[in-house]
Amino acid sequence: MSKAHRFARNVSWNMLGQIVVAAANFLFIPYLVRHLGQTEYGLYILLSTVASYLLLFTFGAADATIKFVAEHHGASDGRALKDTLGYSLAFHALGVVPAAIALFFASEFFAFRLFHVPRELLPQAGFVLRCAASGAVLAALVSFAGSTLQGLQRFDWYNAVSGLQNAVMPFGAAAAVAWGFGLKGAALWYVALTAAAAAAGLSAVWALLQPYHGRAAGRGLSFPAFRDYGASMWLSLVAWVVTFQFDKIFLARGTSLSDLTLYSVPSGLLQRVQVMGVVVSAVVLPMMSELHGHGAHEALVRMYLKSSRFLLWAVLPALIMLFVLMPQFLTLWLGGEFGDRGVWPARLVVLAKLFFIMNAIPNAVVCSRGKPWAMTVMIWSQAVISLLAWKILIPRYGILGVAWGSLIAQAAPTILYLLWLHTAVLRLAEGRYMREALYAPVASALVLTLFVFPAHPLVQDWTRLIAVVALGLGLYYGSTWFLLDFDDKQFLKALLSRQPVPTEEPSALGGV
Repeated sequence: MSKAHRFARNVSWNMLGQIVVAAANFLFIPYLVRHLGQTEYGLYILLSTVASYLLLFTFGAADATIKFVAEHHGASDGRALKDTLGYSLAFHALGVVPAAIALFFASEFFAFRLFHVPRELLPQAGFVLRCAASGAVLAALVSFAGSTLQGLQRFDWYNAVSGLQNAVMPFGAAAAVAWGFGLKGAALWYVALTAAAAAAGLSAVWALLQPYHGRAAGRGLSFPAFRDYGASMWLSLVAWVVTFQFDKIFLARGTSLSDLTLYSVPSGLLQRVQVMGVVVSAVVLPMMSELHGHGAHEALVRMYLKSSRFLLWAVLPALIMLFVLMPQFLTLWLGGEFGDRGVWPARLVVLAKLFFIMNAIPNAVVCSRGKPWAMTVMIWSQAVISLLAWKILIPRYGILGVAWGSLIAQAAPTILYLLWLHTAVLRLAEGRYMREALYAPVASALVLTLFVFPAHPLVQDWTRLIAVVALGLGLYYGSTWFLLDFDDKQFLKALLSRQPVPTEEPSALGGV
C-alpha cells in the first residue's frame, strides 16, 4: 500500500471515530443537562476530567509505546517489541494505581479542597470521584491497548475501542438517568464501560500480536531508552492537561458548578474539532520519520505544506459555521441560557481551537526531526500563559475570562512557533507557505463566510440551520475543488475511485 493510501486510510478511520463520538455527545448531552441540572452535570464533568488527570501518572508511556512498537513490530528484533510492551504495561499500571487509591479513600477531601464543591454536595461528589479513581485504573489499560494499536498502525481497531469508550458513554449515562439511577448510575456506567473498553482493547492487541509470538531474538530495548523518551513526551502531556483541563479547576474554584457546565459543554464539543489536528499529525508523524537521504528535506517541506493545507481544508468550515451560528446553535441545542451567556465564550474558544490546530503539523515535523523539545517549550508556554491569564481574568469576567485566557495562550505562542519552524527547521519562505498551505483553504473560507454571515439572522429552527450548513459546505468544497492544483485533483480522484496512487508522483503527500 502506498504512503498516500496509508495516509488516507488512517486519517479516514480517525475522522470517522471522532465523528461518531461527536454525534453521540451532540444527541445525548442536552438530555443529561436538562435532567441532571447544571449543578449535577458539573459533577458529571468532573468524572472524566479527574480520570484524565490520573492518567498523567503513566509518565508518557503511551507516546513511548507508539514510537517503539511502530519501530520494532516490522523488524526482526522481536525481543525489542516484547520489551516495549512489558515496559509499557508496567508504567501504565504502577503509576496510576497508587494515585487512584489515594483519590478513592480521600475523595470528599479532594472534592472540597481542590474543586470547592459545596458541602451539601460532598457525598455525591465523593461517589463520583471514587468512580473516577476506579475508572482511571481501567482507563490506563485502555491507554496501553490503544497506544499499542496505534504503534501497529491499526487505526481501525484503535477507533473501534475508542468509539466504544467515548461514543457509548453519553448514551449509557442518559439511559441510567432515564431509568431513575441519576448521577450515581451515570458514574457507575463510566466504570463498567471503561472495563469493557479495556477488555476489547487488550483482546485486539492479543490477536494482532499472535504473528509475533516466539520472535524473541534481537538486541532488545533498554529500559532507559523507553523511560527517557516517555519522560520527554510526558512534560508535553502535563502542559497539555494544564492548558485544556485546568480551566475546569479554575472555574469550579472561582465561579460555580453551574458556570462550569455553561462553559464546559460547548468547549467539550469543540474539542472534537480540535482533535482533527491530532488525528492528522498522528498519521503524518511516522511518514515524516521515514524521510532520510537525498531529497528528504524538500520531501519533508512538501509533505508539511500539503498536510497543513489538507488539515485547514478539513476544519475551517466547521470552525467558521460554529463561530457565526453559535447563538442559534446553542439555543436550539441546549436552551436559552446557553444561547445567551455561553455564546461569546464559545466563540472565543473556536478561535483558540484554530490556533491549536495550526500547531499539529509543526509538532509532527519537529518530532520527526528529533526536536521534541521545541514542541515541549511551545506547549509549556501556552500552559503558563493560560494559568496567568485565568488567575487574572476569571475573577473579573467569569466564563468569558477563561475563554479570553485560552485564546491569548494559544495565539501568541503559535505565531512565534510557526515563524521559528519555517526559519530554523524547514528553511521555508513565508510567501511559499502562504501560497501552498494557506491560499486555497483561506479563499474557500472567505467564500463560506460571505454566505453564512448574511444568512445567519434567518436561522430560527433546526431545519434552517441544517439547510444553511449544507449550502455552506457545498459552496466551500465546491470552491476548494476549483482551487486545487492538478496533482491534488488527480490524487483525490484516485482515492475516491480506489485506484492505486503512484508513489513516485509528488501529489502523494510530497512524493514519498
